[in-house]
Amino acid sequence: MSQPAVGLAGLLRQLRTEAGLTQDELAAASGVSTRTISDLERAVNLTARKDTAGLLAGALGLTGQQRERFVAVARGKPAAAEPGSRAETAASNVVWIESAASRTFVSRERELGVLRDAWSSAAAGHRVLALVAGEPGIGKTALTAELAREVYADGGLVLYGRWDEHVPAPYQAFREALTDYARACPETVLRQDLVDLAGEIARLYPVPAQRVGVSAAPSLAAAEAERFRLFESLDTWIGRMAARHPVLLVLDDLQWADQSSLLLLPHLMRARRSTPLLAVAMYRDTGLESSGFSAALPSLTRDIDCRRLTLRGLEHDAVTALLETVLLAEGPDRSLGDRESPMVAELERETAGNPFFLLEMARHLAEGGVFDAEQAAVGQAQTGIPESVRDMVRARLQRLSAECAEMLAIAALIGERFDAALLASAASLDDTVTIALLEEAERAGLIAEIDEDTNGEPDYWRFAHSLTRRVTAEELSRSRRSRLHHRIGETLESRPDTPPAQLAHHFGAAAKGAAEKAVGYERLAGERALREVAAEVAVRHFRRALQLLDRFGPDDQMLRCEVLLQLAGAHDRAGEYASRDERFAEAADAARRLGSDDLFLRAALGYGGTLPATVDPDPIAQALLEEALARSGEQDSGARATASARLAHWLHTARPYQERRDLSDRAVTMARGTCDRRTLATVLMHRCFALDGPDDVDDALQVAGEIGGIGDELSDPELTLEGLRIRLAAQFENGAHASAMATARQMKMLAERVRYPEFIRLAAMWDVTIASLEGRFADAEKLAAELDRRLQQIGHPQAQIIPVAQTFSRRWLQGQAAEYIPIFEALSASDPANHAWPSATAWCLAEAGARNRAADLLRGLGPASAAEADKNYLWWSVIVGLSDAVDLVGDRQWAQALYDLAAPCAGNNCTLGVATFLGAADHWLGVLAGTAGRFTEAIAHLDAALARHQDMGARPWTALTQEAYGNVLSMRGLAADTERAAALRESAMRTAGELGLGAITHRPGLRG
Repeated sequence: MSQPAVGLAGLLRQLRTEAGLTQDELAAASGVSTRTISDLERAVNLTARKDTAGLLAGALGLTGQQRERFVAVARGKPAAAEPGSRAETAASNVVWIESAASRTFVSRERELGVLRDAWSSAAAGHRVLALVAGEPGIGKTALTAELAREVYADGGLVLYGRWDEHVPAPYQAFREALTDYARACPETVLRQDLVDLAGEIARLYPVPAQRVGVSAAPSLAAAEAERFRLFESLDTWIGRMAARHPVLLVLDDLQWADQSSLLLLPHLMRARRSTPLLAVAMYRDTGLESSGFSAALPSLTRDIDCRRLTLRGLEHDAVTALLETVLLAEGPDRSLGDRESPMVAELERETAGNPFFLLEMARHLAEGGVFDAEQAAVGQAQTGIPESVRDMVRARLQRLSAECAEMLAIAALIGERFDAALLASAASLDDTVTIALLEEAERAGLIAEIDEDTNGEPDYWRFAHSLTRRVTAEELSRSRRSRLHHRIGETLESRPDTPPAQLAHHFGAAAKGAAEKAVGYERLAGERALREVAAEVAVRHFRRALQLLDRFGPDDQMLRCEVLLQLAGAHDRAGEYASRDERFAEAADAARRLGSDDLFLRAALGYGGTLPATVDPDPIAQALLEEALARSGEQDSGARATASARLAHWLHTARPYQERRDLSDRAVTMARGTCDRRTLATVLMHRCFALDGPDDVDDALQVAGEIGGIGDELSDPELTLEGLRIRLAAQFENGAHASAMATARQMKMLAERVRYPEFIRLAAMWDVTIASLEGRFADAEKLAAELDRRLQQIGHPQAQIIPVAQTFSRRWLQGQAAEYIPIFEALSASDPANHAWPSATAWCLAEAGARNRAADLLRGLGPASAAEADKNYLWWSVIVGLSDAVDLVGDRQWAQALYDLAAPCAGNNCTLGVATFLGAADHWLGVLAGTAGRFTEAIAHLDAALARHQDMGARPWTALTQEAYGNVLSMRGLAADTERAAALRESAMRTAGELGLGAITHRPGLRG
């Protein structure tokens, strides 16, 4: 044999030619019809039944490995002797292509052309999403299968999965597509692809993980990090497949997709790596007005190469052509003429050109002889057109035997796809009777066998169309449906691997008699969804468990409180923060009524979720934690230590520094007493963020080292990253710039390696800050815009404030401070106790040239107010904002007061975490000392600031210090200072001109 053929079509043709046989001769030798052989060689059929493959192999004289390879390819399975590349594409879901591709495919050339064009773009290395919409039966699946047939024949890899309407399995379509591929893919290829991914992949896909001998990776505390790691792992896996063969990923019934899937799909399509991937997602566009899918649809197409198709009913000529296929099946000489035109027109009106409805109604009429030329004329026909396709399905059901109809009703409740063994058990039938009844339903055109080699698994069947299953189920009374669901659930319970979501669905549908079981399985399904990084699905399960409890019982308030806590936790991991806090507050109320201190503590600790470094005061959070501590007594425990530390964190801007410090210190002492290293790390983190002021820099460096050490000890990258985050902020503030840069690189590398999005964003924030302080404003703008887009995309809780913090110092230096006046005035009004907002307002007013308004604001505040400002995260914004305003207004009293407050911080930097750099503390001490007439101290500070800014490569800040230095020398008025003052100002103005620093060029005029 020369070159290996591609697919069954090429292989069969090659083997037949080498054997010197014509198609007719091979048909005669094998007993397989010439039509079947022709269809196989033309790739009309992409696979052959097992008996057909065996007959052809025998007639071709194949033996040993050659026979095994042919049979494997004929069955759509990879063979051990195949070259790796083709063995992989043989893992395509050709069974779906065979079952979905229509032999009556007509009049969709334009739509098929759109999909072909999308495939061409994908094959060239692009990620393309095609959304195919239409009503049930309109031909979405047939159209996509026609493309899949071509893609597979050309050597592409075809993956297929679908979502189920009733059982909300997380990522179901992706799971089916990739699990089927993993089962059929050569093990060597699978090992190569999953060498560094299997731990994450195993959460959803146990099959590939089992094949390569890897178990699931440990869960992360941060839900977003878990999701990001899973999504990135899946993207990498698909990317590795696509590097060998372009991939067509077919996703069916997108309208039933869970929210987690609706997040994964755009993630895959937006990823930046060049990947030859076309995802075709099909969905019904009817009845979506109030659905969650309708709301999610716009986000699926944002920033994505998306091709959208909406299929409509067939035109008249296409309707005629389609109906003639029904007649051709009756005999080769049958066709439609003028006599049948009224019938065709009536069918077209009745079905609105829907292909499935047309075919089913035409077959129904053909069975009644309406198209038979020897029967009565159309108007005299005894079998009229049914009022609807629904009536047609009912008519077919009525022709079944009572036993078959009963069995089919059970099958309809199992689902669109069902296995014979489960059906037999649920229907209390033996296998022989079951198969006979299934074949009866198949002859009626209501179901079809799924022709695949299941390696000992049950034989699977499917309904001819979802409408068939729906009508069959709707024919049942409510009480009968409930009893059948209960019977199916009990049958599934005996199967050890039945997913709890499936059991929850059936016992839940069985209503009151099985409510307790349904609640239990809903909880198990929710817990499993959380393990599978599908918190949105978990929310549905826990919410359903609550609904069942409230409607059917049992009246167990302790259980209800437990479920409330589970639901609240699921909301948290889904990023649904308002719902999370509502449920935790509700659980706290329930626990209070029950007198359960443990449940109350869990609710209090859960409220607010994972706290960001800076938090706004929340009286509910404060009250819950204070009550939880009161309830827990005086005995030390890890939970009590965590509650105390968390309370101190919540109080960061609400209570005085010393109170927060005392509370935090008691929590740390308590945590050390528990000998629980993870609890200690958690408490230490809360302590850092509870204090987080200029007096805590050295303490933060020590704590960062301890947290990082615990992370290394526990092999927990999250804790290691937390330690690096705290160390970076402390090094940045204490002026160890080279060390901070090294820490930032270490944090970024680890965050990217473990795929932790929050720390990847922190690294991005650092990049924006560094670009700004170095004067690379174009880079800073670009990086900030990208960061802002990502924050908005995920709904980050600080998505509004982070851009303000990151852009303000840059915009101020560029002379744009005036645009922030309304923002800070509004914040001053809404949060009057926070000194940062009036300080920033005075700053912006002075920079905008409104010196009188700035002076009035300073007089209204009074120097004593600065001393009242809490030494927290925002303290430097208070000092810097007031110092700048005082410099431009020239208020000596204010300058002296501020200098005394800030003098202990000489040598540090003025920072807000890693988000903002506001200059060296010595710069502002020099400005204040100069305004106060303390020129010797001013010059010493400005020399230190100049050295600091130059060492950091901070060109805008170097220029700002040079301008201030020149101004101080001029104010001192010594003759020897004149030349140096001029040189400093000249250098400052030159840099300001190059970088567009309006705050510097306008500064002499602003001082008056």
